[in-house]
Amino acid sequence: MKVFFDTNVYVAELLLGETAELLLGATERARWRIYASPYLLDELQKVLIEKLGYHRRFASQARRRIVRRTTLVRPAASRHTVPLDPADGPILRAALAAAADYLVTNDKQLLALDPYEGLHIISMAGYHQLLTSQGLLT
Repeated sequence: MKVFFDTNVYVAELLLGETAELLLGATERARWRIYASPYLLDELQKVLIEKLGYHRRFASQARRRIVRRTTLVRPAASRHTVPLDPADGPILRAALAAAADYLVTNDKQLLALDPYEGLHIISMAGYHQLLTSQGLLT
């Protein structure tokens, strides 16, 4: 399986810890491939520093941690957009470029697109249920 986690999953992991970390950890233990993009990494740093007030050093460490856990994809410009929120387009394009099976997000505009050209777009709760049904979480 190939999985692309949206920025909000990584923010949840850093701020809330347990649930998001559980999902990421189970994905790694299952040896499913996790993908990210430079856009996602930049967006994460921006959210941590500008919106949440974290120090640049913390944001850089978070970025490095994600880079170590993922395969980076660099999507080409394409026709894929998110009509209700064009800023989500780069996330959708990156998940498609990775040929991901799942895009995990809590973004309502992205969730509304499910399924999208073979990509399943699911919430963190839905992904938790998927991992449980696969016997990867108890």
